Amino acid sequence: MKKYGKWLVTVLLVSIMMLGVVGCGGQEEKNDTNSAAADPMDYQGEIKVAAQNVNETMILANMAKLLIEEYTGLEASVNVDFTGSAILHQAMTGKEVDIYPTWTGTQLHGVLRYEGPKLSSQESFEKVKQGFEENFNMTWMKPFGFNNTYTMAVKRELAEKYNLEKQSDLAEYAADWKLAGDDNFNVLPDAYPGWSKEYGIEFKEVLPMQYGVIYRAIDQAEVDVAAAYSTDARIKKLDLVMLEDDKEYFPAYNGAYVVRQGILDDYPELKNILEKISGEIDNAEMSAMNYRHDIDGDNPETIAADFLTENGFIK
Repeated sequence: MKKYGKWLVTVLLVSIMMLGVVGCGGQEEKNDTNSAAADPMDYQGEIKVAAQNVNETMILANMAKLLIEEYTGLEASVNVDFTGSAILHQAMTGKEVDIYPTWTGTQLHGVLRYEGPKLSSQESFEKVKQGFEENFNMTWMKPFGFNNTYTMAVKRELAEKYNLEKQSDLAEYAADWKLAGDDNFNVLPDAYPGWSKEYGIEFKEVLPMQYGVIYRAIDQAEVDVAAAYSTDARIKKLDLVMLEDDKEYFPAYNGAYVVRQGILDDYPELKNILEKISGEIDNAEMSAMNYRHDIDGDNPETIAADFLTENGFIK
């Protein structure tokens, strides 16, 4: 009887200890439950989506929110107060953010500091995906389909007057013309310095300025050429002509979601849900949505909801 009593006490003590471990690990138990849930509608928790306060990233952040709320039991919030990609990435590193939309070229050259040979769109994506997984425990969803890279743009009357169709056509005139670019366009190795070397073209002046000012400058003929972003709605509004990058110099800036791996571990079906729109948004569609935001003044969530509804991604 004493031997049996001692064994019983031991069992009781082990049971109490196990209960204590479960009690202290309540959050882990929740995550295990979410990971094992067959139906994403059974997921519980909140996902923090964020974006730079830039037209298309604000729209794409709201798409993520709407997809998450449509296909899971999770709540999602959107913060679009971030002024730069580096700040946004730092917030993700500190687990203040779970998901954000960005561009491959931005993070390849900005966060990963890549300075190697030119990469194709697919190689750029694979490079950032691998780099983020190895260095930050984050991963990339498959790209949306558009490439918001640099483009050389001119007013239509200038293109027609000088028969400008591709960027190499600028060689004959650049020595007398002014080029406007964003704040760092004149110094970034993958921007004007590299472009100038690749094409063998030097402009009379290269004027760095705040991005929004570029369009006013070209509209008022203060500059002759603008280094624009290919999905910007103001290209259409001002009837600018985008010149073909015939040497395929500018790197790919394919849009995609970046996600903390811990979030995918907790909610594995999020990958399939977010990738519902992978390959579904081309340059024309993204530019049209940017136009609604920049020119018509529509709300980013409304634009996102309209796109998802019209294309059958949400009801």
